[in-house]
Amino acid sequence: MKTLSFIFGFLFVILNNNVQAQICRASNISKLLEAAEKDKVQKIERMAAKKFHKLLNEYRVKNKLEAIAWDEAAWLTARNHNYWMSANGTLSHDEKKGTRCYSGIDPGDRYTYATAGKGSAHWSAENILYHYEIDGKNDIDIATKIAAYSFKIWKNSPGHNKNMLGDNHKAHGLAFCISKEGKVYGTDLFVSSIDEQFVPAKKKTKKA
Repeated sequence: MKTLSFIFGFLFVILNNNVQAQICRASNISKLLEAAEKDKVQKIERMAAKKFHKLLNEYRVKNKLEAIAWDEAAWLTARNHNYWMSANGTLSHDEKKGTRCYSGIDPGDRYTYATAGKGSAHWSAENILYHYEIDGKNDIDIATKIAAYSFKIWKNSPGHNKNMLGDNHKAHGLAFCISKEGKVYGTDLFVSSIDEQFVPAKKKTKKA
């Protein structure tokens, strides 16, 4: 129990000093990814998102659907929306003008904000949630549990499960945000078309 309390304490001290906890545009993605390598909280959030991406595609393939790509612009859009929900203490697909961390009313508006109007993908579905499952022995354990618990929540909800198994999705971006109160916000934005500039290139493997 002392170990768990220490992890929580350390986590929230860093989170309270986290200058990156703000809405951003696609031009900031490289800096955000660099921060995710150094900042403990952002590292866990990003790791959990990628673990969820793997779970999602395994689930889709199991259901005879194509795996979908990872879209950084959709991830950033989802990340921005998480900060809005956290800042305003609410769970909603629609943001209200004039509120803290506002980046657009609906997912399409928020995608346009994140890409500064330069993105070509179109959103096809959005899942959101919050929970408190952030315990674990280390960063990897915490990230794994956040991903698994979030996947379980959406899988057990008919509407959210339908979105995860949508056959018109080509890519998605899933982001998590751990608030200073210990609440995990999650947003998964699916897109029906791929904007190559925001989809990471596959690494080429050397043939022996």
